[in-house]
Amino acid sequence: MKLSLGIVTAMEISESLALAKAVEKKRYHRIWVGEDIFHREIFTYLSILSLNSERIGLGSGITSPYVRNGQVIASSAKAVSELCGGRFTLGLGVGGLPELEKLTGERPKNIIGTMEKSALYLKERLGIEIFMGVRGPRMLELAGKISDGVILSGPQGYIEKAVEIVDNASSGRRVEKVLWNAFYLGENPKLVSKITSVMLESMPEFALQFMDRERAEDELCIYGSKSQVRDQIAAYEDMGIDEFVIGPPYGDKPRTVFEKLGVL
Repeated sequence: MKLSLGIVTAMEISESLALAKAVEKKRYHRIWVGEDIFHREIFTYLSILSLNSERIGLGSGITSPYVRNGQVIASSAKAVSELCGGRFTLGLGVGGLPELEKLTGERPKNIIGTMEKSALYLKERLGIEIFMGVRGPRMLELAGKISDGVILSGPQGYIEKAVEIVDNASSGRRVEKVLWNAFYLGENPKLVSKITSVMLESMPEFALQFMDRERAEDELCIYGSKSQVRDQIAAYEDMGIDEFVIGPPYGDKPRTVFEKLGVL
């Protein structure tokens, strides 16, 4: 299982740089940057990471064609790819619907068509890997057909189903599966419960039907001791996940988490 770091643009850049250096030292696979659209701009953020790293891969996880049009995404992604010497992967997705409504004043329309058109345009224009952050069954099928990888999040039963849908749609192509769920090294039941509640608010009905709500924390968060999180990650590997993203809140002291974890 490949291990990667997940950060979000709501985090201070100095904190993210410290975490990036820690995981690059441990030879993690990649750093995924999630875009909080009302915080720091993602391609600027990625450019700073590019200039402060040497070997580790970088990815947008994700940016949305409803926030930027295809030409803007293409030129921004090209610049980041050049800065980091080709270590960049473009993660594309619709994004959070409440945030998009607040930004644009309306709900996204023609989601399947827009995502397909954007992904194909960017693959042809850039010649780099395109991963898709998707959840619904039709979007998962689309990702299986045209993307190089899929970024998943959700309850365990849903993850199994999502992997099955992507593989069935891939026509034998190799499509990488990335899992980014909440992560906490240690014991903090109140925080884990709070994170779970937030995740449930944005969870689509299709994913919820595969979930045991009485085990919501276990379904949506990887948490506990080093041996416990190792076992949980190994279970996802058995489901077909290729890359696991260790994202916020990490643990009580985020900068020490990766020293404690090592490479599992």
